[in-house]
Amino acid sequence: MPDLSRKEVIQILATTHQARLAGVDLSGLDLSGLNFAGADLIRANLSGADLTNAYMRHAQLEAANLEGTVLINANLKEANLKECKIKGANLSGTNLTDANLYGVELDPKQKSQAKGLMA
Repeated sequence: MPDLSRKEVIQILATTHQARLAGVDLSGLDLSGLNFAGADLIRANLSGADLTNAYMRHAQLEAANLEGTVLINANLKEANLKECKIKGANLSGTNLTDANLYGVELDPKQKSQAKGLMA
């Protein structure tokens, strides 16, 4: 069960610069189109969440659970994804330019779907 609702996440993002959501369970939520720029999502559980068109530039997602997450056309440019679990995530059109992917295992399909990855 998620710790917060979509409405509560929107309120936090609207009132806080670089929102602190570290360790929060946001699994399965519809978070599409939200602006998480610079947000602290370290160790957050985003498994199964819908982050379609989310803006997550410079977001801190170290050790976050992104398994099964929908990240279609999400902007993760310069985000910190170090040690993220990302199995089964949909990365179609996801911008990963200059993202820290240390310790992240992307399957061939994810690599072909995402944008900004070095060959």
